[in-house]
Amino acid sequence: MTCIRPRAKLLQATWRFYGVALAGMTLWLGCVSSPPGVAPVSCESSHLQSTNLPERGISAHRGGQLGCPVNTVGAFQRAICLGVHQIELDVRSTADAVLVVSHDDRVGDPEGRTLRISESTVADVQNLKLVSCTGERAGQHIPTFEEALAVMPHNIWINVDIKENNPLVGRLVAETVAKAQRFNQVIFGARDETDLAVRRVAGEADEESWVANMSREIFRFQYVDTTMNSCDEFIQLSFLRGPPPVETIDQLKEAGIRVNYSWLRDEDESKLRQDLGDLFNRGVDFVLVDHAGQAMEAACAIGILPVVPHWNGTAPFTCSEPPRCPPAL
Repeated sequence: MTCIRPRAKLLQATWRFYGVALAGMTLWLGCVSSPPGVAPVSCESSHLQSTNLPERGISAHRGGQLGCPVNTVGAFQRAICLGVHQIELDVRSTADAVLVVSHDDRVGDPEGRTLRISESTVADVQNLKLVSCTGERAGQHIPTFEEALAVMPHNIWINVDIKENNPLVGRLVAETVAKAQRFNQVIFGARDETDLAVRRVAGEADEESWVANMSREIFRFQYVDTTMNSCDEFIQLSFLRGPPPVETIDQLKEAGIRVNYSWLRDEDESKLRQDLGDLFNRGVDFVLVDHAGQAMEAACAIGILPVVPHWNGTAPFTCSEPPRCPPAL
């Protein structure tokens, strides 16, 4: 992949300046425009058409709300058995440089004990006992990133939000992915410094990386422009700006960028069916959802089939039955 990153960072800083100046005028701009006289950066994306992973579908946000604590192995297993097309999870580092799956730095258990992950060892973090999944006896715990990767099938996307904009953490995430031989399916949700660290590790490992630009801007058009000029492969558009215009999606697709939409929180299947249909018709590739069970039912209703999970080797767990759409009435 050929990128001109110094130019991308300059554009990003320039847009931040103008974004602050315009913030009082509007917070809801959704259009795309490039700065006058600036041509888009040419990115060579040799791997964009070579994957056999799902083209579009449902992303279980933090594993989805499926009766388990979010961001746990139990949540991921239940989402996998539903046939989701992507799982989103959050990663951060402990004080002893071990990656764990958690959205927040401060975490606690049902007994009221709390700690900061960044100031604690992995042993301390994993000693926090979380509640059990519904219908199960054994409690869950905060998993390491390595543990989470180990249960993921090889035919779904793994959307990893790197919560710390720290190049050392970015390198550790990418090295863990390389060790697990998962570069082909992991989307690295990276900010400025972690983006560059992931690219360096990918180059050292002779791998091609999928990076989602998580350095969001005040306005959507800024975010779109800096993503295209950074040669990233994914963008994660926020619900805070509303559904993206078709013109925005078309411009991103022309640049070879896939689109995650974050996120739908509805529990009602009929509402999810309407919203998912609208987003997919606009050209969004993957939609993050909280209620993965209802979302998968809605996806079936609009013709998006579940993924039957496949592992390259022995399956780490079994589903009670393979995922499938309910029979049509």
